[in-house]
Amino acid sequence: MRLPATRTNRHGIAAAAALALIGGFFVLPSAGAEPAVTPKDVEIAFHKAEAINEQVNQLGVQVKQTQAEIDDISGDIARYSKVYRQQKGELGDAIAQQQMDAPLGPSVSLLTSKDSDQFLAGLGAVQALNSTRADALAQFGETSKELKNRRAQLEDRKADLASATKEADAKRAAIQKHYREAKAQLARLTAAQQSKFNASDTTVDFTVEASGRAKQAVDFALAQLGDPYVYGGTGPNSWDCSGLTMKAWAAAGVSIPRVVGPQMSAAKRVPMNQLVPGDLVAYSNMQHIGMYLGNGRVVHAPRPGKSVEITGLGGFSVGGRVG
Repeated sequence: MRLPATRTNRHGIAAAAALALIGGFFVLPSAGAEPAVTPKDVEIAFHKAEAINEQVNQLGVQVKQTQAEIDDISGDIARYSKVYRQQKGELGDAIAQQQMDAPLGPSVSLLTSKDSDQFLAGLGAVQALNSTRADALAQFGETSKELKNRRAQLEDRKADLASATKEADAKRAAIQKHYREAKAQLARLTAAQQSKFNASDTTVDFTVEASGRAKQAVDFALAQLGDPYVYGGTGPNSWDCSGLTMKAWAAAGVSIPRVVGPQMSAAKRVPMNQLVPGDLVAYSNMQHIGMYLGNGRVVHAPRPGKSVEITGLGGFSVGGRVG
């Protein structure tokens, strides 16, 4: 039996309404849509690049040390080469002179001598000459050995230098890759989120109770507020996190390593609830470092797009005291 037309329309309208209602609850994402990005995601992306930057910094230290060793070895080679040529020349001259004086050897002429005193005196002179020449030959052998060793060391250190340089170049390329990815994620935030994300607090609204060398280090770090972050920056107008802390303590007359991990290893560990101004504070993974100011605040060089700023202790979980 056919339903009345009006009833059929009601069923169609009801079905359409039901589908619309279901669609309101289950909105399917469009094909290929990217997941939403949060400021925390962007922060993590930037930290990936910073972690590699610290590896590059360590390789930079290694390259400098290796180059210094190459310079030292090259100096040794130059000195040994000079001694080698001198000793070789002296031995050559002595042998040549011996052949001119007595082609068959100095002892041959003694055998024909009828004067026993002359024979004994001459024999003693020959023995003394041979003994002196033996010492000279031994010294020449040692010089030759040292020269050979130094040349082998030089080749090894040059190979190490080339390897470290190549690795550093590869890691710099990785930094740029992660940096581009981080910037792409940053661009997906709203304008308001981006503005907040890139804002740097450079205001110190409390008294920093530091003294002695710690005060000198803190004063130096605070004097850099507003300077931009740059990968590998060690001043005077741009910084990365460990470059800032290294130079701050250098200004106080204290030498600390270049990289986050070694900096914290060189410092005396301090519980986070016992920090004093000038103490170093780092992330547990040793990818970022700053300097404690007191009042729960830290001065640090954060990441590209921001400047040296004041921040809280969030993220910092390891403390270290210099000196």
